[in-house]
Amino acid sequence: MPTLKIGTTVKLPNPYLKIAGTIIAYYATKDQYLVRLGISQQCYFKPDKLIA
Repeated sequence: MPTLKIGTTVKLPNPYLKIAGTIIAYYATKDQYLVRLGISQQCYFKPDKLIA
């Protein structure tokens, strides 16, 4: 079950320290969030790696 909402700005783990991203999707089967880091980069993260 997602604990963060789509559109939430989050801080990212290593190696993306000091970078903020925006949650754009949640995939329940993988229990991962898709986070947009900029205009053209997106990465998947586990909920425990993100800081709201």
